[in-house]
Amino acid sequence: MLNKEQKIILEKNRDVWVNLLREIPVSVNNFYGDPMIQWDDTCNKLDELVCYKHTGPVGVITKGVITDARAETLKKYIDSGLKLIVLVSISELPQFEKISSDLRYKNIAVLNKAGVPNIAYVRPMVPPYNTTPEVIEKIFQKLHEVGAKYVVASGFRGDDNIIKDMSPDDRKKWVLRVKLMTGEVFTNIKLNADKYGIHFFTRTSCGVSAVLSDTTTYNPYYYSPDLVKCAETNCPLIATCKPVIQPKPGAMEFLKFLGIEVALEAGDCSLRCKTSGENRLNCPSCCTTCYVLKVPRLTVTNDANLGTLTFVRFLTGMLASKTGVNDNGDKDIALINFPSFPHIDNAQCLNTWWPYAHIGDKCYDCTYCIERYYKSNRRDFGFPPAKLLEMLDQQ
Repeated sequence: MLNKEQKIILEKNRDVWVNLLREIPVSVNNFYGDPMIQWDDTCNKLDELVCYKHTGPVGVITKGVITDARAETLKKYIDSGLKLIVLVSISELPQFEKISSDLRYKNIAVLNKAGVPNIAYVRPMVPPYNTTPEVIEKIFQKLHEVGAKYVVASGFRGDDNIIKDMSPDDRKKWVLRVKLMTGEVFTNIKLNADKYGIHFFTRTSCGVSAVLSDTTTYNPYYYSPDLVKCAETNCPLIATCKPVIQPKPGAMEFLKFLGIEVALEAGDCSLRCKTSGENRLNCPSCCTTCYVLKVPRLTVTNDANLGTLTFVRFLTGMLASKTGVNDNGDKDIALINFPSFPHIDNAQCLNTWWPYAHIGDKCYDCTYCIERYYKSNRRDFGFPPAKLLEMLDQQ
C-alpha cells in the first residue's frame, strides 16, 4: 500500500501522470493471437481504452476477416475519441499461413469505405518465398486494386527455433537478426510502391505516425535515416521529425516515483547514425534503444531490460538506453520492471507498442508464430496504461 507521503505525491501529480500514460501507443490482441478471432474481447479492450480516455495510437493488427459491420464498429471507436489504426497483414506466404491472403486484401477496401485509417502490413518478407519481383508486384497490384494508400514492409524477426520448418537461403541469419530486407528486395518494393501510387514506410511507428497526422515518429528513428531510408521513401515526416532533447514535463518525477532510476545525458543532437542495411550486423545495439550514438538520451541506471527501456521512451518521448541491453530473445524481454511496485508484473512494452492482449483458444497456426517459441503460461497481457495509477495502491 502507498504510504502517506507517496499518496500526497501521487495526488499532486495525478493529472499530469495520467496524461503521460494515455499517450503511450497500445496494440490490442496482437501480442499473441488475433483481434478478429477474439472480436468480443477486442471490443471490450477498446471500450476500456475509451473509458480511460486514451489519446495515443491504438493499433489493431490482423490477418482475420473484417466485415462491414466490424469496420463500422471500429469507426465508432474512432468517433468516440480513440486514435485507432488497423494494420492488415499481407504476406503471400501460403506455405506457412493457413488463412487466405485474398480475404485480407478485401479488408482494406472495407476499412476505406468505413473511413478507418489503415496500413497494409507487408511482412514478414522471407526470402526466397515472397521476395521475388513477381510476388512483390502481385502484392502491390492487388493492394492498388483495393485502394491501399500506405504500406509498411519489413523483414522477418525470429530465430532458428521459430522458423525451424522454414528453409530460407543463406541470407537467413542476416534477415533474422536485423529484421530488414536485402537491398534488392527494398528496391523492388519501392519501385512497385511508386508504380501503384502507394506510400511505403520501413518502420511501423513512422507509418502509424504519418497516417494519423502526427508530426514526428514516436520511436527515435530520426537518428537513423540511412537505416530507415527516410529520403528514399520520401517520408512525409522528414521536415518535422526532429530529435527530442528534453523529457516530457512530469515524466522524470513519475519514473522516480516508480523506482526507475534515470539520468539525463547531454549529447550532440545533430549526430546521425551511419548504419545502413548493408552494415547493420556491425552494430551491437538495438536502434530504438541505441547506446552507441552520443546523442541526448536518458540512461537507466538500475537494472533494466528492453521492456523497461521502451516504457521510459514512451513515457518521456526521448531515446532511452542502457549500455549492453538489447533484444536477446529472452522470454521476459518485454516485461516492465517497476522497482517500487513489484506487484505490478503484467505490463509490457517492446519497440512499437504497449500490448494489451488475451491469448485465445484458437489462432491461425502460422508456422512462424512466435508463440510456438515463447509458450507463455500467461493468458492475459497488459492493461490500459492509464490504469497503472490505480494499480499502484493495490499492493
